[in-house]
Amino acid sequence: MQPLKRREQMQALLAAIGLLLVGFALFYGGSAATVALISAAGSFWLAFGNPSTATTPQALLERVSNVVAHKLDRAESWLCAQVGAEKKGDRTIVGVAFNFMLVMAVVLPADLLFQHITRGENSLLLYQKFLTWFVWVIESAFGIEVSIGGSNGTLLRYEEIIDLEIVSTCTGLHETLFLGLLILCFRGVKPLVRVRWAAYAAVFIFFENALRIITAYPLIMKYGFATWDKVHYFWWQTGQYALIMALFVLWVLTIGGRSENRSRANSV
Repeated sequence: MQPLKRREQMQALLAAIGLLLVGFALFYGGSAATVALISAAGSFWLAFGNPSTATTPQALLERVSNVVAHKLDRAESWLCAQVGAEKKGDRTIVGVAFNFMLVMAVVLPADLLFQHITRGENSLLLYQKFLTWFVWVIESAFGIEVSIGGSNGTLLRYEEIIDLEIVSTCTGLHETLFLGLLILCFRGVKPLVRVRWAAYAAVFIFFENALRIITAYPLIMKYGFATWDKVHYFWWQTGQYALIMALFVLWVLTIGGRSENRSRANSV
């Protein structure tokens, strides 16, 4: 397996910069969003639109994934040699442990960094406003008397229950990142399959999180604030992560385990 050429390294770097700029524009907004989007478009053009170095996102993703997978396969083979895993069953056990170790080595630091960056209550203000608007639309469609208020436009004002404010921790983006990275970092599955299912996971978490917020109204109306507060705290602290891990294991056993979704073995 040949290492990435300098041109491919630059294309991967430009693509990553473009994605970061798009994320900045979408989540933080403000006057800098337009500049960020223009800069992102320039990065993507340099990576994929330049006729002299033209390539497709799919081709670049597969190339980078294959090179990284080749290096990780060699590391796994070295680890098997160190522990004396020669039988197929022993090598499989070492491979599974190595895979989950790599996932945690990427997911946990990224998760902690994201929590640090978004520790402010309004650190994801643009997305908070969108989620507030989405919940307002759904609840209004069901005849619930609710309006949007607050200085930031993230407060749901109800006629019959307490007001609910959508802060950064209510957006579900932390959970989206966690589940998405679990899927993206899992070796042995085709990169495009991982990207596609990470996108599906993001959509699922969005609607699951919106449903969590929407159900606050009927729960409070029927069982009172104290009961809803206990349910909300349990789901926020425990239930959400149990759901994420269950979904990830289910994905590994079903989608990741299919032969047509497995990556081709790279030659050493």
